[in-house]
Amino acid sequence: MMRYAFFIDFMLIKTAGFISIKSLCILSLGGILFFSIPCAAEKYIEKKNNRININLNSEWLFCPQNIANGQMPAIDESGFKKVCLPHSVKIVRHSGIDTSSFAIISWYRKHIIIPQDFKNRRVSIEFQGVSKVADVFVNNNFIGAHKGAYTQFSFDITRFLKFGENNIIAVRVDSRQHKEIPPEGKNVDYMIFGGIVRDVSLIVTNPVHIDNVFVYCNSSDSSLISARIKVINNSHDNNKCRVSTFVVDTADSIVATGYSESALASDTVCDFNYTVSPVVKPELWHPDNPYLYKVYTTVECNGKCVDEYRVGFGIRTISFNKTDGKFYINGKRLMLRGLNRHETYPFIGRAAANRLQRKDADILKYKLGCNIVRCSHYPQDPEFLDQCDKTGLMVLEEMPGWYYVSKSKEWRDIAVNNIEEMIIRDRNHPSIISFGVRINESLDYHDLYEKTNSIARVIDPTRPVHGVRVLDRGSPLEFIEDLWAQNFKLPDSSSSTFPWITTECVGHNFRTHSWDNEDRLIKQMLAFASVFDSAMNTPRLSGIIGWTSFDYNSPYGTADNQICYHGVSDIFRIPKFAAYFMASQASPSVNGPIVYIADYWKKTALPHDVWVVGNCDSVELFVNGVSMGGKSPDMYMHLEHPLFLWKAVKFVPGELKAVGYLGSSIAATYIRKTPGKPVRLLIIPDDTVLSKGGDMTRVVVSAVDASGQVVPQSKNIVSVSVDGAGEFIGENPVSLENGETAFYIKTSSRTGVVSCKAKSGKLAGTEKKIVVQ
Repeated sequence: MMRYAFFIDFMLIKTAGFISIKSLCILSLGGILFFSIPCAAEKYIEKKNNRININLNSEWLFCPQNIANGQMPAIDESGFKKVCLPHSVKIVRHSGIDTSSFAIISWYRKHIIIPQDFKNRRVSIEFQGVSKVADVFVNNNFIGAHKGAYTQFSFDITRFLKFGENNIIAVRVDSRQHKEIPPEGKNVDYMIFGGIVRDVSLIVTNPVHIDNVFVYCNSSDSSLISARIKVINNSHDNNKCRVSTFVVDTADSIVATGYSESALASDTVCDFNYTVSPVVKPELWHPDNPYLYKVYTTVECNGKCVDEYRVGFGIRTISFNKTDGKFYINGKRLMLRGLNRHETYPFIGRAAANRLQRKDADILKYKLGCNIVRCSHYPQDPEFLDQCDKTGLMVLEEMPGWYYVSKSKEWRDIAVNNIEEMIIRDRNHPSIISFGVRINESLDYHDLYEKTNSIARVIDPTRPVHGVRVLDRGSPLEFIEDLWAQNFKLPDSSSSTFPWITTECVGHNFRTHSWDNEDRLIKQMLAFASVFDSAMNTPRLSGIIGWTSFDYNSPYGTADNQICYHGVSDIFRIPKFAAYFMASQASPSVNGPIVYIADYWKKTALPHDVWVVGNCDSVELFVNGVSMGGKSPDMYMHLEHPLFLWKAVKFVPGELKAVGYLGSSIAATYIRKTPGKPVRLLIIPDDTVLSKGGDMTRVVVSAVDASGQVVPQSKNIVSVSVDGAGEFIGENPVSLENGETAFYIKTSSRTGVVSCKAKSGKLAGTEKKIVVQ
């Protein structure tokens, strides 16, 4: 809270007296003047300045014990293991996890030579996430501590460094249970895991530098842009500064500019606030057209550029309309449709490399047909959010928590600090359409939530806020957010006075394993179809978000062997039938046409119903080339893309084929063959080229029959061997689940080739190679 106290007080004053004029904005506050100027039609050229961002993910030393004096420069490091970040303190099984194995105190150490050239600059270390408590030391000096597993923090370490010499950065990580830190205190329906689970960077700047940037659109005019810039003067000199903002399109042309000038006293922090010139005919950010501008902010002192700071930026307006209860983007109504996502992966917990974070966003957008994801129940990795910006996947982001609010002052202070850290980090993301300022499914705590609502609106007055409720745990009389969010309920006539989004449905009440029989997989799929169908027929509803995208690890009572099997895909991101239903709800003009047969076409004694999902106008079904008839969709007719059902289809061994049409043209085809016995294994990596230094990719292993089709419900025991420039992360040997499993490859500081082999009894083995560069 203290870190941003000046900023918040300043903004309260500023909000009360701000004057905004399109061509000129002049405001005097403590001698500071604010101006905006017309944009210049020219190319932006990046400045040569003192800001350097150095990735520190490689070459850390890790010890899983709480050794004495782990911060001391001269200690025996023979018991430490060399690791790359992100890193989990314990690689675990994908199920049946011993939670005490990662509830430990551990140490991370890094040797780094800081160039002599940096001596007159400021050097900060930035952690994107440490689970759960971090004590940071540099050269045996305690720098600071941070409590909380999900938010970013940084420390200025300049005065503790030895320039031109070896320096020791040491981090004591306490991953034990902490009742004083949200979300803990009582039971939590997800695992928090432990370690330095996100990226770490060294940021080198001039003593006069930008701390953070916030650019945003006027709520009623997307062409009007405002800027809030926080500048720190760590020098002992008074400086006359000019802070400028340049909005740049994808062709690197400047489309808008603005600036402010002020005298900046030594050892002070100052907020610059000004209006940027209007963007003429702006390209608007939209889920179907996620156009991103680049915003460069520079600081000039005495005519010399001393800092340049870049953020991505989407021009768009959003609103949850109180009159009709709907969501609008750029003035047009859009039904929100999506899934929840836990930042949980098998084996590594939350310690996922950036590639995996981006992959999840791509899966949600392109494979699961979502236009929105709810980050349940905490701020998620910045790389995931960056990819949401790029793909057009809208986001509900929330403060860490689950069901419980402690009476402890420390717990509540950390919860409030989490809100501040989350919003300041993420308020430039156009994909984020609302911040969650209430602990998920908690009771009403008026004083706490009045405070979180107020802080959120001060730090970012442009976005709605929401709070997720469940059952009767939340009175309408305590509704002080902009958006009512409710789990497992659609709005009725009593909720006609505020916008509503249903933030969870189905999954918690419909546990489904990937290896379950077809009947169970179909029932899960139809449960999603039924709820989404009802949602599409509910007048005052902004959106519907299912629970959940991927199975996840949990110690809670609804878990089975410490996995909640609530996902439309399994924990390895391998889809169940319900995943294809979700995919079918996306427009064919956005994600392409799709058709999928939710049936394994296995031998049955009696004729049975065949379900097909797709976003085509019509589908024709064939059994061994004989048409069972074509039809328009005929089930769950309120859906954007209703389902297709063929009743009492007689089983004949061979091929079941669905052909989807848009108009009279064939748009998509899906073939399902009667499964044979497994004859060989397939290895399919998501990526065949990786970068050194902690990059990761998933590798899927499948048992296939003679036709190359995955054999459902096969449980072959598979052994995997990995050699070369990568680390195997997984279980070995492992039993297939529904014919498939997966492991991960993580790179180190080496380049070269990774060879992945798999074998299983008499099945033909397989090998794939991955290049590390």
